[in-house]
Amino acid sequence: MGSSSGKSINPNVKGVKVCIIGAGSKAFISSLLRDFALTPSLHGVTLTLMDIDEHRLARSYQLALKYFSELKVPINVERTMDTKACIEGSSFVLNLAFAIGYDHWGVMVDVAEKHGYYRGVDATEWNMVCCYPTLMGYKQYSVAQNIASIVDEVARDAWMIQISNPVLETATLIHRLYPKLKLVGYCHGATHGVEQLVNKALKLDMSKVEWQAVGLNHVVFLTRFRYNGEDAYHLIDEWIEKRAEEFWANYVPGPWEETLSRAAVDMYRTYGLYPLGDTARSGTWKYHRDLKTKIYWYGPVGGIDSEVGWGIRMLLNQENERRLEETAFNPSIKATEAYPPNKSGEHIVDFIDSVLNGVERRIILNVPNELGILPRLPSDAIVEAPVYVTGNNIRPEPIVNVPSRMYPYVWYPRLSVTERALEAYLAGSKGLLIEALMHDPRTRSNEQAREVIEDLLNLPFNSDLKAHYK
Repeated sequence: MGSSSGKSINPNVKGVKVCIIGAGSKAFISSLLRDFALTPSLHGVTLTLMDIDEHRLARSYQLALKYFSELKVPINVERTMDTKACIEGSSFVLNLAFAIGYDHWGVMVDVAEKHGYYRGVDATEWNMVCCYPTLMGYKQYSVAQNIASIVDEVARDAWMIQISNPVLETATLIHRLYPKLKLVGYCHGATHGVEQLVNKALKLDMSKVEWQAVGLNHVVFLTRFRYNGEDAYHLIDEWIEKRAEEFWANYVPGPWEETLSRAAVDMYRTYGLYPLGDTARSGTWKYHRDLKTKIYWYGPVGGIDSEVGWGIRMLLNQENERRLEETAFNPSIKATEAYPPNKSGEHIVDFIDSVLNGVERRIILNVPNELGILPRLPSDAIVEAPVYVTGNNIRPEPIVNVPSRMYPYVWYPRLSVTERALEAYLAGSKGLLIEALMHDPRTRSNEQAREVIEDLLNLPFNSDLKAHYK
C-alpha cells in the first residue's frame, strides 16, 4: 500500500474504500486521480486499483502514487489482480473494464464487413457507435455480471457505478439480475455535447445556461434549454437558419464533436429535440450507409465511427498510452505537469462525494426507470436523466417537453436492440444471435447472418463466446 500525507483527512471518509476495476483504463484513470486529489472532502479514502493486466495495473498504481505525492494529498492507494479482494469492504465499485479490447474489436469489425455488415454487426439502428458491442457484448456482460455477483455476496451496501460501455445494456442486465443492488451508470456524452453546442456553435456563456436532457444512454435529447433565465431553444433555431451552413463549410469537427454536425440538425428537425453527444453519432441508416454518406452528415472524416475516424481513434489511444507510460515510469516527468491539477469535468467523484458527505448535486446519471422518469418505457430499463443525489437518495428531476414521436421512432427501436442482445446472452443462444440479425437491413439471407456469427465466434480470442452461445 502507498499513501500520501500533508493535508487534513475528512473523518466522514476515513476508512472508506473505493474499488476501481479496469484501473488500467487509458480513458478514465487520469481524470479520476485528478478529481479525487482536488476534492478535499474525500481526502482519507482508499483507492484499490484492480486490473487483469499486470503492467497496466502497475502503471496506474505508480501514476496514482506519484500524483498524490506531488500534491501532498492523503489518499491511500492499493492494487490487486483479484476482483473479489478489490470489492470486499468497498463502499463504491467502479467498473471501467473494456474486456474486449480495441484491437480485438477492430478485428471483429473487419470480419463483419467481409460479410456485408458495414462497421460491424453491432452498428445497427440507433447504435452506430461501432466500438461499443451490444449483440456481441458477451465479454462486457459477463465481466459486469461477475462483479455484481461479488458485490451482492460481500459488499451489499456498496454502490456499483457502471462506466464502461455499453452502459445501457450492461446496467439494464445488472439491474434485472440484482434488483436490490445500488446501481448507477455514468456517461459524459450529454454534458460534453451541450458544452460543444453552447461554446462552439452558439458562442454563449456556459455559466448562464440551464439545460435538461433525457433518454437512453447514447440516445439523449435536449428537453430544456434556457439562457439568462429565459427559454433559448430559439437561439439554436437561429444558428441553424443563419449560420450553420457557414459553420460546416469552415469548421472541421474534431473527434466526438458530432453534436455540431448536419446529422444532429437533421435529427432535431425530424424528432423535435436536439440530440446531444453520442446521440448524434447514432440515428438510423440514413446517416450511415457508407463512408460517402457519413462524410456528408458528419464532415470530412465521416465522424469518429467511420473507418477513417476509427484510425484517428486508434492513434489517439496510442498517444494516451504513451503519455501514461512516460508519466508513470519516468522519474524526470512530473505527473502534475503531464496532467495539470484541474477538475476533469467528469462527475464520478462528485457522485461519490455527494453520497458520502451529503452534498446535494444535480448529475446526469443512468438510473432504473422505476423512478418514473420515462413512463412509456419499461420500469426495469435503465434511462439517462438529471437526478439530485444526496447521501444514498436519488431524486429524479421532473422531465418536460418530450414529443410523442421520440418513443416509436427513437427509444423503442433502440431498446429493442437491447432486449434482443440481452435475451441472446441470457439464453446462451447462437440461434438468437442469428435471429437478431434478421432485423438488420444489411442482412440479405439467413446464410449471411449465420456465416458472420460463425466467423465471429470462431475468432481465436472469442473462445469464451463460442462456449457460451450454443
